[in-house]
Parts: sequence; structure tokens; C-alpha cells
Amino acid sequence: MESYTKLAIVAIVLVATLVIEPMATNGLLICGVTTDGLKTCQPAVAKDVDLLPPPTAECCTGLVNADMPCFCKLKGSSMLGFYDIDPKHAMELPAKCKLPQASFHC
Repeated sequence: MESYTKLAIVAIVLVATLVIEPMATNGLLICGVTTDGLKTCQPAVAKDVDLLPPPTAECCTGLVNADMPCFCKLKGSSMLGFYDIDPKHAMELPAKCKLPQASFHC
């Protein structure tokens, strides 16, 4: 019984390491984009800014796997607002980055 308990503890630690390590290095995943990726795009999608800079190459690279229908569901939530992201500007990013998702509309 004692060896089973030790094995279970080792398995839990291993699983926790596999799950937590990617989050620590890349942030949490939101609609296929890491929070770090969202932060790189933030200047191009900021709220209450009249003249936004174009998205950086780093931002566009971070959006390659973005799940746009998922972002549509977040448009009215406080999730994007937490990162000071204007949902309207965020939906314009795929076109500005010339990504395949560019034709997607909510």
C-alpha cells in the first residue's frame, strides 16, 4: 500500500509539472493565444486610443492559431477588458496581419 501511495504522488507531481510548466513560460491560453501573445498585441488593440500602431510581427505570429469564434464569444466579457483590449480592434487583427482568419466575421 505504501508503494502505491508513493507511485500516486510521483504521478501527480509529474502531471502537475507537465501542465504548469507551459503556463509558466507562455502564460494562460485564451482562444488559442497565450496571454503573453495578447500582451504583445495590446498596443495595436488598446481601448480609448485614437491612433493605434499597426500590429508587430511578434503579435501576428502569436495569432496564427487564434480561435476567432472563441474571441467572438468574449467580445462582451470582461476578459479582454482585463488586458485593456478593445474587442472591435481585436477582431481587425487577422486582416491587419494577413492571416487566414481574416475573412472571419462575428
